[in-house]
Formats: sequence, C-alpha cells, structure tokens
Amino acid sequence: TVSSWGDSYGNRVDRFLATNAYLDGTKPSMIFQRGYYTRMAVTAYDWDGKTLSQRWYYNAATKGSECYGQGNHNVSAGDVDSDGKDEIIEGDCAIDHDGKFMYRTGKGHGDAMHLGDLSQVNPGLEVWEVHEDSPYGYDLHDAATGKILWSATSSGDNGRGVAADVDSTSAGYEMWSGANWNTYSSTGTVL
Repeated sequence: TVSSWGDSYGNRVDRFLATNAYLDGTKPSMIFQRGYYTRMAVTAYDWDGKTLSQRWYYNAATKGSECYGQGNHNVSAGDVDSDGKDEIIEGDCAIDHDGKFMYRTGKGHGDAMHLGDLSQVNPGLEVWEVHEDSPYGYDLHDAATGKILWSATSSGDNGRGVAADVDSTSAGYEMWSGANWNTYSSTGTVL
C-alpha cells in the first residue's frame, strides 16, 4: 500500500532506480531500487548466463533510521572503502557491497550528487550533495564514512548542483549549487 512507503504525496512512492555494481569485485551485479523520499528498498541480482539469483535485499522502512529518507533521484556505485568491491551510494547514505547499511548523514533527500575523488585534501572518494529537505543547502562528505567535510545551508529547496574539475589553479574539483551559484573549491572556499 501507499502508506507502507511513508509518503502519499503525489507519485513519490513510485520512484525507481537501477545501476550495475561489482559487488564481488569481479562480475557486475544488477541493482534495483524503489523509493528514496522515505522508505527505500534495494536489491542486488546476479546473472550467470542461465540463472538469475538474488544476492541481497536491503529495506530501510523505519523513519529516522539507516537509509530511510536519505536517497536521491540518482544512485551511484563505487569502491568507497578500498576493499575492491563496489558500494551503493544513495546520496546521504550508503549500502556496503554485502547489502549492509554503512552510514547516513541525516541531511535528507537530495536531487543531485556527484561521486568521485573530488578533494585532494581528504583521502579516498567524496560525495557532493545538494539537499531538497530542510535545512536545505549542500555538502561535501566522505563517501566511505559519511563524515561531513564542509557544508552550508540555504533558504529553500536546493534542487541543483554539480561538481567538475574545471579550474587548474584550484586543487581538486570545483562545486556549484543552485542555492547561490557560487563556485566553491573542494575545501569549501568561495573562488
């Protein structure tokens, strides 16, 4: 039922995402998801050429817990903890290669994110995220731990943001947010 997805506002319960991820570090698995505004259910399947088999199923159905309400309009996969296996990055939360919850930032649903080695200061990968939920705004967080590296708030729904390495005089990537369209360095300095 609609109420089991925590939100009966419009079509928000019927949001679906998919990606591929190397969950075993060797062969791609298929990742399918329903929901990201509230409840989030994610499953991983493997295909061996003859048989389709479920690898794992993750269900964040409890408000305020794990990945509930922390998803995006997009999903990414990448080896964020350097174990040779891909994790599933949902925006403000992450699911490990084995389908177990990793972290949540608590910043809520976002419309746009970028995953990559965005900062030359923080080791590993980072997530650039803009927020549609209050307190709105944007942040750069560590993709393996969810630790917020820097953030700012905005006065309302911040649905757009991008990260790209376009300035050779600034280390790492540069970031923009629809909240104000300033250009930020990977350390959060306005350029």
